[in-house]
Order: sequence, then C-alpha cells, then structure tokens
Amino acid sequence: MHKEVCPACLGKEIKTVDRIASEHLAYLYRRAGLDVSRYLAATEEIRLNKCVSCDLGFFTPHCAGDDLFYEKLQQFDWYYQSEKPEYEYARRFVSGGDKVLEVGCGKGAFAAWLPGSSAYTGLEFNAEAVRKARAAGLQVLKQPVEAHAALAPGKYDVVCSFQVLEHVPQPREFVHACVQALKPGGKLILAVPAEDSFLGVAEDAHLNMPPHHALRWSDRALRNLAHREGLSVINLWHEPVADFHEEWHKDTLAQHYFVQLGLRKPTLINRSLTGKVLSRLLRMKSARDFFAAKAARRLTGAKHGHTVVLVAGKAVRSVPATHAEELLMDEAPIG
Repeated sequence: MHKEVCPACLGKEIKTVDRIASEHLAYLYRRAGLDVSRYLAATEEIRLNKCVSCDLGFFTPHCAGDDLFYEKLQQFDWYYQSEKPEYEYARRFVSGGDKVLEVGCGKGAFAAWLPGSSAYTGLEFNAEAVRKARAAGLQVLKQPVEAHAALAPGKYDVVCSFQVLEHVPQPREFVHACVQALKPGGKLILAVPAEDSFLGVAEDAHLNMPPHHALRWSDRALRNLAHREGLSVINLWHEPVADFHEEWHKDTLAQHYFVQLGLRKPTLINRSLTGKVLSRLLRMKSARDFFAAKAARRLTGAKHGHTVVLVAGKAVRSVPATHAEELLMDEAPIG
C-alpha cells in the first residue's frame, strides 16, 4: 500500500499493480517515433495503482504531455479520426434542438454526426485543433470545462467527451463540472479506452501509459463515477474490435494466454526473456491464432474493442448517492 489518494473517489486504500522503469517507457515511445524523455525525466519509476474502493487505475507520479506532445501526435492520421463507432452510438442520445457541449472536442468531428437543428459548442485547449474547428464554422472555445460550467450552469441537454477522461489528472473535478453544465434531465456521455477489454492486458501499449494516459477506466470505475455525481447509468456500451485493431487484438490475447497458465507474470512492458521467446513463437499466425482463441474463452471482455461509452442521466433534482447506495448500485446489472 502507498500514501497515494485516488483522484476519483479520494479513497486511500491503494494497491500497486505494476512498476515500470521510465527509461523502458521512453524507449517504447522512441520506437514509435516520439521523444518523451523530458516528461519522464523527474522520475526513474512510474507505478500503476488501483483504487480498491472504486476500481480506478491511475499512474504515479503524474507525468503529463504538453501542447508540443499533442501537436506531434496530430501528425499521425489516426489520432483525430472523423469517423468512430463511439460517435455513431452517442448520436442516438441527441435529439433535434438539443444544446450539446463537447469537452476536449479536438477539431470538432462529432459535430458532423449531430442533427442539423442542434446547437453545438466545443471546448478545446490545443490551438491547432481550435483553429481547424473554427475554420469549419464551429463554435469552439479555448476554455476549461470548470470555468465554462461556472458561467453556464444547467445550460446543456447533452455534455459529451470522447477519449479525454483518461488524460485528466483530476477526474473528480472534471466530471463534476460536466454535470454542473447539464440541465436537469440531461445526459452525460463519456468515451474512454476500455480497461475491461483486450486493452487492459495489452503489453507495450505505450499510448495507454504516461505521458499520454494518466488513468485507466474499468466498467466498475465508470459506474462508481456516475453514482457519486447522483447520475443514473443508462448504459455502458463496448464497441466491437475494430478491423485495424484485429492483429493487435490477437497478438495481445495470445501473449495473455501464457499469463493465464501462470507461465508469465502480467506486465505493462514486456522485457522478460520468456516474453521475447514467446513473441518469436507467436510470429507464426497459426500458433498466434490458436493461443488467442484459447485465451478468449477465459478472459472476460476479450471480444470488447478499444472503447467503452458511458451514458448517464441527470435527475430532475440531482442528489449525490450516499456511500452505501453506491455499493448497492455498483452491483446492479447494466441493460
């Protein structure tokens, strides 16, 4: 146990899941064409922690990327995609005439999925993304959601955020501000990388670690997040495995099969000799596919894709749940 406090629920019962050397993490990023050494220079080791109370995974110490880091990521075509299954799913909860706020909107791609009669506002910090969004005629403000919600409380029918919450070091304050901006009866839509999917056991997944991602969200952690804000969970939707993730998905499951057998320990970064030998074995697709299929039978969420979407509703009169109510609701099935 460590003295860290959970950034989502302020719980103090924290366990360490894994420890990674900063130099090994920097190497993974260099191999992908990104130099992150400046963000990791202050620490030799980064820990992945898990909150026993709410199930949030979070990295310490906090090593966040800056505007320059995200500008470099924008050079990759896949980073800001205009078409995502999460957009297709989320738009089902937006009606004509709704006022929609997107937090961390990037270039505003989600706006194209909305009914023409809806009123869209985006919030974004990245200057280049703001420029692109405004050039497309969108109303996008360079403003934190906490400040915006204080100026426009209860204004929006829908507040959404796609692939942002995993970057936020203070999710408690972030989500509270999103809820503050919602009208009574409004909907909060959050899309994050799914810890309850193949991604949760993926090794060498550099973009699911600092300085890119600060948090790892399980279904349970998302439900608890909603309950603490007095929201009712409408659904947790897992996207299917995307075609462009299919090879990564199979590689991950095949490696994880040997963890399931107890022949390897689960790890964020694969540096072991056993892991390297297995990686060579699994270059044979027939062997990889065989072991991946066996692992899938044992792993809950093995068929889930990269992203999970939480849809939650704000009551007409919002009352935060008590801790006892949270525990009861946490066990409730999701329709």
